[in-house]
Amino acid sequence: MKDKTPQRYEPQSWRADDPWFDDDAGFIPHNPSQPDIREQISVLELLGRINYKIIKGSKVYIEAGGVVYKTLYGGYWRSVFTGVEHYLFHCEQVSGCVWANDDDTAIDLPITYSKEGWTANGHSLSFMLSRD
Repeated sequence: MKDKTPQRYEPQSWRADDPWFDDDAGFIPHNPSQPDIREQISVLELLGRINYKIIKGSKVYIEAGGVVYKTLYGGYWRSVFTGVEHYLFHCEQVSGCVWANDDDTAIDLPITYSKEGWTANGHSLSFMLSRD
């Protein structure tokens, strides 16, 4: 006789059947300095606060590695294929050799987690708010 108890749903159980997501197979790079959930929440909260300031009309500037950027928005996305999470600021460069480039000065400034904390292009971040 068959067991009539309904099967319980297991979140992301489809990954178990796919070798792409098998940690032992070596497809997913293992980074020992992955942020824990509190670190992830803090950077998402920061992105949200910066986006709120921008929406309200304030200008937010970021300094990273001696270059100043005007933040257009903060972003987050997660790959549906690998599960890798990406955090970034979409910015417009306002200092440095901006005049040397004829093209658009808007760039994505990726935010990564390291042993030292959250960095952009390997540099710590400084934030400045502009009051008009």
